[in-house]
Amino acid sequence: MKKHLRILFPLLLGLLVAISAVSIKRISDIRDYGKLINYVGIVRGASQRVVKLETNGRPDDELIGYVDDILDELVTGHGIYGLVSTDCKLYQMNLKLLKGQWDAVRKEIDAVRQGESADLLIDSSERLFEIANNTVFTIEQYSSDMAGRTVRMISATALVSAIAFAFAMYFYIRKFFQLKDTNEKLEDLASRDELTGAYHTEKFYSEVNRILERKNDARFAVLYIDFENFKYVNDVFGYSYGDELLKDYARLIMSRLKEEELLGRDVADRFVLLRRYESREGLLETQKQVDEEFLNSALVMSNRHMMTIACGICCAEDLVEEPEAVMMVNRANFAQKEVKNKPGKHYAFYGDEIRQKLIAEMKVKDRMQEGLDNEEFVVYMQPKVGVEDGVVRGAEALVRWAVPGNGLLSPGLFIPVLEKNHFIGKVDRFVFEKVCIWLHERMEKGLAVVPVSVNVSKIQFYNPDFIPVYASIKKQHGIPDGLLEIELTESAAFEHEEYLLQVVRELHDNGFLCSLDDFGTGYSSLGLLKDLPIDVLKLDGVFFRVSVDVNREHTILKYIIDMVKELNISTVAEGVERQDQIEFLKSVGCDLIQGFAFYRPMPMDQFEKVLDGEQ
Repeated sequence: MKKHLRILFPLLLGLLVAISAVSIKRISDIRDYGKLINYVGIVRGASQRVVKLETNGRPDDELIGYVDDILDELVTGHGIYGLVSTDCKLYQMNLKLLKGQWDAVRKEIDAVRQGESADLLIDSSERLFEIANNTVFTIEQYSSDMAGRTVRMISATALVSAIAFAFAMYFYIRKFFQLKDTNEKLEDLASRDELTGAYHTEKFYSEVNRILERKNDARFAVLYIDFENFKYVNDVFGYSYGDELLKDYARLIMSRLKEEELLGRDVADRFVLLRRYESREGLLETQKQVDEEFLNSALVMSNRHMMTIACGICCAEDLVEEPEAVMMVNRANFAQKEVKNKPGKHYAFYGDEIRQKLIAEMKVKDRMQEGLDNEEFVVYMQPKVGVEDGVVRGAEALVRWAVPGNGLLSPGLFIPVLEKNHFIGKVDRFVFEKVCIWLHERMEKGLAVVPVSVNVSKIQFYNPDFIPVYASIKKQHGIPDGLLEIELTESAAFEHEEYLLQVVRELHDNGFLCSLDDFGTGYSSLGLLKDLPIDVLKLDGVFFRVSVDVNREHTILKYIIDMVKELNISTVAEGVERQDQIEFLKSVGCDLIQGFAFYRPMPMDQFEKVLDGEQ
């Protein structure tokens, strides 16, 4: 028996070692395949950005070279990014297709630069995007299959370990526990983000729930941390620099973690953090100190002006429900959104005020379709008054929500919810149709009408059916050309100038006037006005608030108005509230004023009285 055991144990041990070595190799391969997935994704995203830049007349040869380098390394397995080749034939075939399609895109780029149409380039780009998706799917599937085989192999390892445990002496038992420890480390490694070393979200959730279920006396909080403007950091300094920032931040956080504290990476530049704390003040101060140390580090300091951290904090003690990881992360994220992109505010605790806001938003979301079906949305009009004669020359149609039993709901509450849930386009169309019905009825009765402007959200702006549908409604109600004005936001214009030019031309072809809204809010481009055939420029109310230097403000306004007059563009000043502002606008030749200085937004029946001279 001993003789057989002497033979059996070394064989079992050798088998265990072999299986463990193969498992480690396969887990390493799976990590490498994850890197391949990331870099194929980079090719997909970067190629689309290349095409976007080319079609907007902003070529970027450096970015093209970056895509070339990645594709070459993906195909050959040799290069600076540490990418490997695989024996997956379907993946290799897709890579060759991807490389070939990229070459086709390069040729189309050259053609565009020679003055040819960008249509073929866009078609090639879409084909490249599809091939890249197929390539990602192929390597994901291959990696998943590899993971399944690895799991089965590890299971076999566990079985062999159990057999060895049953028959081995102390030496073999000790070896078994060493192997078990190795497997645990590998499992922990597989549950962590490759770049930062932080836990993947699923692992973070499970570990947080495990800690919370112990119900000890410790107080726990989840923090949701987001780097504002991180996209611009990547665009300006490159993804490698962005990756180094994320690694340094994660390294700093993890070096300060205490027992039962965890760091996870949610997506991109967002982290989730479980903290133990004695007091809320101490919790906040700890996080501020870590963030300040990071922002003052050598890697960040020179570019600190581009880096801002927004952090939401959800304390378990502030929850009405039983604490749970996903719920706490969601509420911390909601708190983070309350301070994101708000100067001077970087940290927020989830509390009753935010809870009530979340409940209110959920009520809006739950009732928005019902509200539209019941015509609870109502149209208000804000008159536009001629500067010279004080006569109403037009109006802007605005939407309000008359909630049964609660009066008018603030647009500041329901508009963002409608936008977030992609419902605002339906409300835009509802308002437009109501305006058309109103104009038709007034004209049928021989009553006075004025041009009415309606707002178009970004969602509606990018809807391919937007113009045909609006033109059909206009025609159905017999609205003459020149009575309906479509207000396009300046931010939409800034994002996609070429598409905006096409939209404006088509709107003009269908008898609509076009205005550019919110001019002066941060995206302003005087060069855009050179090519954009708009009819009306709306000067944002930011020009008429308290200014540090009124003379400079007036000088800017005067030259903007003079310039657009030369371009045969009318001007409307929004947010005007004082008589001195009216006098100034009259002196510089502004055409119309829309603001509380003359009229507030009002229901349609009240606006009719204004038009009919009854008020």
